[in-house]
Amino acid sequence: MTTLNYRRSGPKGNVPLVLLHALPVNQTMWDQVRSELPDVDLITVDAPGFGNSPEAEEFNPGPPSGDTYINALKATLDLLGVDKIALGGLSMGGSFAADFATAYPAMVAGLALMDTNIGADDQDRKDFREQVAQACDAGEGYDAVKMWLEKGHPADMIGSDIFDEVRADLDRRFQELKNPGLAWIMRALAEREDATDVIELIDGPVYFIRGSDDPTCSLEYFMELALKAKSPRIVEIEGAGHFTADEKPVELAQVLREFAQRASV
Repeated sequence: MTTLNYRRSGPKGNVPLVLLHALPVNQTMWDQVRSELPDVDLITVDAPGFGNSPEAEEFNPGPPSGDTYINALKATLDLLGVDKIALGGLSMGGSFAADFATAYPAMVAGLALMDTNIGADDQDRKDFREQVAQACDAGEGYDAVKMWLEKGHPADMIGSDIFDEVRADLDRRFQELKNPGLAWIMRALAEREDATDVIELIDGPVYFIRGSDDPTCSLEYFMELALKAKSPRIVEIEGAGHFTADEKPVELAQVLREFAQRASV
């Protein structure tokens, strides 16, 4: 079966930390976090149609569906001989991490949800995703999402403490997005079902991590989700916005190290 492009670093262990990236970037969003975790068995992947992974249609020629990503991730982990993971995801990655845990709960020793929403889209969100997808179809995906990085824009997602150099680096990577991959993933996200109940299935730690300035993921939302977890922990990273892995990688890495250690016990 076709597998995702992946990177594995650190000494191999029995319960690797697997991190799923946000859109519209690829697994390089974890590079700075990875540099802080040289002693952690860390696996990152590119989503279908992102980075160096094959286009989504090579995995499944049918309509866009999150199941395609989940099945490809499972095949990639099977290729690596991995049957138990500490799974984390940021934004889009968190949504698909919850979906993977729903499909394969016995594999997930712990779940880290970062700056994400794991519920189903309402109609307004579905409409927004289709607008972005149509912009991508026209070759204009970057123009549909660049405002997320524009200081002072109502849609700005970057935290108050963040240097302009971080915005510039994110913008460079936004410009490298692949229009077909972003269009496909937006349509797949719009078809997701509510995955909130998966939190009750995780026996190990469930971490809820958000940048204190993230406008898309509220503390109240995470507090509500945490009530469903057997072993919850909520962490706010001060001054970070939505893209915590890029904005505050050292602080996020510290939390993820703790999470990985707890999940592997």
